[in-house]
Amino acid sequence: MPAVLTRERIIATAIELADRDGFEAATLRRIAGELGVHVTSLYNYVSTREAVTDGIVERLIEEADLPAEPVGWEQWVRSFVTRIGDVASDHPGAFAALLRRPVQGPRAAASFEVALAAFAKAGLAAEDAYAAVKATAFVALSIGAEKSLASGGVLAETHVDELPPESFPHLHALRDIGSEDAAWSFTLETLVSGLRAQIRRRKS
Repeated sequence: MPAVLTRERIIATAIELADRDGFEAATLRRIAGELGVHVTSLYNYVSTREAVTDGIVERLIEEADLPAEPVGWEQWVRSFVTRIGDVASDHPGAFAALLRRPVQGPRAAASFEVALAAFAKAGLAAEDAYAAVKATAFVALSIGAEKSLASGGVLAETHVDELPPESFPHLHALRDIGSEDAAWSFTLETLVSGLRAQIRRRKS
């Protein structure tokens, strides 16, 4: 007896497909094929590819377990960047959904409400608090994009060996770097330091 078709099962299948074969593989037709149903059977649950993408975003944000209770702004920033990075490593294909569609719904938006409240408590006006959250999201998604590529076995790197050493000595000196972890950590610390400076400036 075939398993009951549900939105949750459809989204889970989409994530599996995306992680295995790349985000573009998670089409309604491919999802239907994986589930052994006709594509029209999906329409009562996800009417379009965008609805599938929204479902993937919702599921990944849920999996990230972002702070949903009041925390300080710095703790939120560090948690957000770290946990989005973890999701990127765990879902090298599905992570692309976070780059395509904004979060939707109260559960996904809860952590952003926490962040805005934390920055407001730190002394930022609403416009600046929004900018701080955006800056954090940009950093998290950029690091996540690199982590998802690395997890999928793709190295996003410049082919330094093709460049003459005498003209590019500093780039050649980077060839022995074995991991991007230090660069990701440096980026996070730079973000936190910059936000701290902005908060001090606004207070003064």
